[in-house]
Formats: sequence, C-alpha cells, structure tokens
Amino acid sequence: MAPRRDETDRVRAHRPPPQLETLRELTTPNVHGIHNGAFYRTNSHGFRGPEYAIPKPAGVFRIVIAGDSVTMGTGVREEQAYAHLLEEDLNARGGAPRYEVLNIGLNGLDIRQVLDRLELVGLDFDPDLVIYGCTLNDINGPAYRKSMGPNSRLEQLGRYTRFAESRSYLLRVVWPRWESLVDLVHARSGTYLYEVRDNYFDNPRAWNDFTRGLDRLAHLAAEHHVPAVVFIHASLEYLNVFHPYRAVYARIAAAAEARGLATVQSFPAVRGREETSLWVSLLDAHPNAAGHRLFARALVDGLTHLRPSVLGRAAAP
Repeated sequence: MAPRRDETDRVRAHRPPPQLETLRELTTPNVHGIHNGAFYRTNSHGFRGPEYAIPKPAGVFRIVIAGDSVTMGTGVREEQAYAHLLEEDLNARGGAPRYEVLNIGLNGLDIRQVLDRLELVGLDFDPDLVIYGCTLNDINGPAYRKSMGPNSRLEQLGRYTRFAESRSYLLRVVWPRWESLVDLVHARSGTYLYEVRDNYFDNPRAWNDFTRGLDRLAHLAAEHHVPAVVFIHASLEYLNVFHPYRAVYARIAAAAEARGLATVQSFPAVRGREETSLWVSLLDAHPNAAGHRLFARALVDGLTHLRPSVLGRAAAP
C-alpha cells in the first residue's frame, strides 16, 4: 500500500539536503544543498543568493561581482561571503541609494570563464558597478605551466609552522619570517609560489592570455558604460612583511590600471594575521568567515577611496 501523502511530505522534510559538487549542480536554478560543508542555494538565474528584479528597481545601485571559488564563498554560508558583507556594509550607511550586490562567482573559473559568466549572466542585471574578484590562479589557461608537487602545500605549511608551538618567542616569530624571506628571494621549485611566479613573470603566453582577459573586461565596461574594479584576492599564506606574492599583485594592478580599470588590494587587510586562522580548514586555504570579513573590509575601504563616480553615482530611475 502506498504511503499517505502527509507521511511522504514528512519524509521529504527530514531528508538531508543534497551534496552539490559539480559546476552543473552549482549553477542549477533554484537549487538548495550543501557545498564544501556550507549551505548553498541559487536563484532562478543559477547564481548564489536571492532573487533580483529585472528591470532594476528605482533607487537601487547594483554591483555585480564575478570571480571564482573565493568570490562564490566556497566553504562559507551565503551571508558570510564578502559579496554579501559588502552589501551589508554599504547599506549600513543609510540614505540613498540602496545597494544590491550580486555574487555570480563560481568554482574553478579562470579569467576567461569569469568574463564569459559576467557577459552571459551578470550584465543582464544592468549593474552600476562591476567588480572582478581576481585570484592568482585565474591565469590558469591553455598556456599555463604546472610544476607544483602533489604535497607541496602541506610541506610548505609544515616548514612555515615548524616552531608554531615552541616555547621560544624568537623561534615562533622569526622562523615564519625567515621562511618567507627565503621564498621571496628564491622560490623553491615544486611549490605553488614557484608555479605562480613562473606563469606571471616567465611564461609570456600565459601572461598574454591573462592580459587579454583584462582587455576584455575594459571593453565590456566601456561598452556598457559601467565602471569596473579589479579586486585582488590575497593568497592567505606568508602573511607577514616578507609576503612573497606582492610582486604578482603589483603586476596585475599595473596591467589593470594601464587599461583604465580601478584596482583594490586585499593584502593590507590580512597582513599580520595567523594564516590558518583564516582558512576553511587545514587542507583548504580558501578564506573562512573571518577571511571573508577582512576581504569585505578591504573592498569597502578601497571602493570608498576610489574616484567618487564608482560608488557615488545613484542608480538611474
């Protein structure tokens, strides 16, 4: 005999939410589930968050943030991701306009795919500002050279934290800086740092692919008459004075600004923090809720100090 309808509804209500892993699952409209340990939902347009009206309501200043898993907020809840925190912080000022921040970030995208998603999804929402959340591995494309060993990140973390529990204050403080200085001067072959530097500075084909993405972002911004900002995500490693990725951030910023794109850096907001305290887990260096809060603070401060037209232009009625 078939179960009664009310019994079936109770079973469904207590069924655990599905695990969402693939890009198809993460972009399915109106999906609800668990991704990387955190609740995840999409709207009817297939990106994370609530519904947004088309056309844009009067009195709304709309920001679209495109990027990869860092922007999407893998491992944190929707309200903990920096896109949502940016919206909260801007609206906390009160008055007009009212801000909406749309998070179209998605796992595993490189710069070309990020801009595909911006063009196919984000621009339909008539943004007043576009932000590209740039992660260092966005240079990963057809010309990218892989050289990192399978366990290099764990080995690197082991070296860096070797004396983290030492009774010696000198060892606890000086050793991480020494390790950072060594890698700053000469990155070890097989490490992520070596691979990143190789592709940004010694692989012209990969760099040209990346800058073509910046060209495309500048073109889309001009075509749609909307300011565009490149928000450079700090790599949450070596967060001290010898942070070895700063030369890469500077190269990205210089290339973006040469194309008329504004830039905001996030490293100053995380400098001096204990690295793993900002990670989703010891095996996942994506930013956790605390990391996203620091990124949001950096973005709010950066946008506030840019030219007034970036945030000061009220949305068209």
